[in-house]
Amino acid sequence: MANEPSPVKAYIACSWFTPEQRAQLEQGLKAIEANPSVSREFSHFPLDHQYKGLDVNEHPELIHDVEWQNRTYVSDIEGMMGADLGIMLYNPAQIDDGVAYEMGYLRASGKQTVMVIPDDADEPLNLMVAIGVTRIIRMKELATFDFRHVTSGTYNGDVY
Repeated sequence: MANEPSPVKAYIACSWFTPEQRAQLEQGLKAIEANPSVSREFSHFPLDHQYKGLDVNEHPELIHDVEWQNRTYVSDIEGMMGADLGIMLYNPAQIDDGVAYEMGYLRASGKQTVMVIPDDADEPLNLMVAIGVTRIIRMKELATFDFRHVTSGTYNGDVY
């Protein structure tokens, strides 16, 4: 019997600016931690690597600090470069340009990206986001989806 491949190192992207986004983030991280095909320990989740260990939620003034902005950007780029693929927790009802940028960066870098949308999401997706990722799954699939064997999928929802 062959051994299963090692868990992947993911770049985990998510919005965290509203209560709904934070709830999606918590639900997503819990599912990722339960998923044996992903190494949460060696994955890059940006909020785990905030510059100088300062939490921007606790220090919102940091968002205006140019040094913090630059170091945060570079840390995220390096996290994407070191990842095997991207797991993008995305809510089409609350579009986040940053997560969309990260999806595009990962794809342009030749890395697969899996967008995870809420189970009840029915809003149309921007065409570039819907077609620009490798696969779109629902949150209920996240804990069991095999990220070691990602295949392309076709998004059948509405786009604009």
